[in-house]
Amino acid sequence: MTKRLFSAIALALICLSALCGCPESEKQGPDDLAEARSALGKRNFLEAEKAFERYLRANPEGEDRWHVWQNLVELSLNVRGDRKGAIELLEAMLVEYDGVPEKRRVTRIRLAEQYRLSRKYDRAMNLWTAVTADGEASSAAKADAYRNMAEVYLRRLEFELAKEALGLCLKSQVVDPVRGQCLYDLAQTYLGMEDPDNAVAGLRSVLELKNIPDSLRTLTIFMLADTLDQQGKSAEALGLFESIRTSYANPKVVEKRIEALIRQKKKAPAPAPVAPTRR
Repeated sequence: MTKRLFSAIALALICLSALCGCPESEKQGPDDLAEARSALGKRNFLEAEKAFERYLRANPEGEDRWHVWQNLVELSLNVRGDRKGAIELLEAMLVEYDGVPEKRRVTRIRLAEQYRLSRKYDRAMNLWTAVTADGEASSAAKADAYRNMAEVYLRRLEFELAKEALGLCLKSQVVDPVRGQCLYDLAQTYLGMEDPDNAVAGLRSVLELKNIPDSLRTLTIFMLADTLDQQGKSAEALGLFESIRTSYANPKVVEKRIEALIRQKKKAPAPAPVAPTRR
């Protein structure tokens, strides 16, 4: 982020706390917005950024501030490729909208994602925890936060904490696609804990859900087939791999697993004949 942009953020927050200490000559909100939008249309992103910053300086209580902040974050992420700068902007937004629950929640979620992508997991975890404690947050938002927290716990090999977070996800009143993702993640956690039986049970639960994306169903079948194969249940594993022969993202991987299981089946010794029983 440029020093100029840091200065703009600082000035915007100072103006807000002082209830507009900016000179009257700077109060050109509508003109600044019109100029910013025109510059965006012409892909003149630097001029758009300058105009948005002027609006923030001149209008500490402006009704368009939320959208202006959002535009600055988008410019930082998608034009500058500056995630650190976007994080600074979102942190400033979190201060400004601390008393506005809905906007604070949206900002927390977006900021947590940027910290996750930056591998600043401690700060991300704090933000997700705040989302789960938010009484007005939707079940879907809380479930997503729990899933993200579980992912971090898994990275740290803290399996019990991951299992706890995903258990809370499953207790939320969520639709099948979200429940399926939570169950899938929980199955991965059990595999990390070397508990394939519970992993298989969880994967079968995913497949029992009716309204899940085809992509999740395919991934679940692959993981289930792989786990069953490792348990020596090759016949069921083969059938599952064959069912996703064309739908799996990398068909060659599935083909190799099928070929390996068929070779294994051919090499298996024939069962010994059963002697007839005498009457």
